[in-house]
Parts: sequence; structure tokens; C-alpha cells
Amino acid sequence: MDQAEVDTDENTPGATATGGTITCANPSVTLAGSGNGSFSWTGPNGFTSNDQNPTVSAAGTYFLTVTGANGCQSMDQAEVDTDENTPGATATGGTITCANPSVTLGATGSGSFSWTGPNFTSNDQNPTVSVAGTYFLTVTGSNGCMSMDQAEVDTDLVEPGAIATGGTITCANPSVTSRQPATAPSHGPVPTIHQQGPEPDRVGGWHLRPHRHRCERLHVDGQAEVDTR
Repeated sequence: MDQAEVDTDENTPGATATGGTITCANPSVTLAGSGNGSFSWTGPNGFTSNDQNPTVSAAGTYFLTVTGANGCQSMDQAEVDTDENTPGATATGGTITCANPSVTLGATGSGSFSWTGPNFTSNDQNPTVSVAGTYFLTVTGSNGCMSMDQAEVDTDLVEPGAIATGGTITCANPSVTSRQPATAPSHGPVPTIHQQGPEPDRVGGWHLRPHRHRCERLHVDGQAEVDTR
């Protein structure tokens, strides 16, 4: 008689699958497969591959099958997610005036900032500019996605205009009203200049003293001269 041994080899090859995340900066993901055997992947949109580590660009669930030399199989699965959220971008400008010759641009968003404009670039969030024009903001998120906005910087440098007219103070007209032309913008009541006692009327040592039908000039030493104008 004789005998024979029948052994078993049902060891599974083992299978481990890992995925990743698709972003704006990384639009594709390399799947990772491990195991002792041959590899077979299936996934979304009819995806198939016999590579151990294939590259995919669609989100979803990917299934890995590893087949050992003994025909035994192991299976695992991996997820591929997406992160394509935009960071958002809001830009605000302003107006350059004589009182404010520069403007601070305003920016909001979740990421890094980049400005361009008339002969201008900056990576500051809120840079200061002194030239009118259109300024463009780009915000880049950590996932590589970008949002854009723009802001206007205007100017208001129109001069208001100023014209003043005076007059002559006499005995008959002891006050003068300063006048503005009709085209000049008004910023309050027109002032009136009044005589305030004898001192403002002093001319060469004389004080003007008005009378009903004449004007006397009274010298500081008491002498009087009549002016009938």
C-alpha cells in the first residue's frame, strides 16, 4: 500500500485599497493597492484597471480585487472625494479726494490674496493705492480653487471755486457786504464787515465821525475837518 497527502493552500493574498481627494490644485488621484497577487480595479463610469496603482479623475467608490497564485481572492474598497469649494472673494474700492489722496482697498475671502491694477501688484489683503482705475482681486484657497472680484477707485478732485468781492467803507456806508457770484457754491451766510468804533476808521491819524449832511475828520489832537461829500 501507499498513501498520499493532500494539502491545502487557501491563504488569501490580502488586499488594501486607499483613495484620496480631488481638488482644483490636484484634479486627479492615484489609487493605492497592496496585496500578494494580481490586481483588478473597478469604479464609477465603467472604470476598470489591472494596474496596482491607477490614476483616476472621478469621485466615487473604487473596488480592488487581489487574486493570489492559488486563485484565492481578497477585496477592499477606497473612496475618492472632491474638494472644489471656492474661497469666495469680495473687493471694495473708494474715492481719491484732495483730503484723502490715497485709498485702502478692501478684500475678504478664505485664502491668499493677489491684487493687480494700474501699474500695480500686491499680495496684501488690504493694500493702499493712490491711482484711480479698476483693481482686480484673486483669492486662492488651500485646495487651489480661486475666486475673483474687482473694485473701482474713483477721483473727486473738482475745485469748489472761490471768488471774493469787496467794497469801500465811507461815512455814508460804514459797512461793506462781501459778495459771492451766483455761480460760486455757497458755504454759509455772506459776511458783513462793520465799523467797530473809531479805531478801524483811522486813516493817517484821523478818525471819521459821520454827521447827517457832512463828514468830519477828527484828528487825534482834537482838530476837526469838515467833509460834505
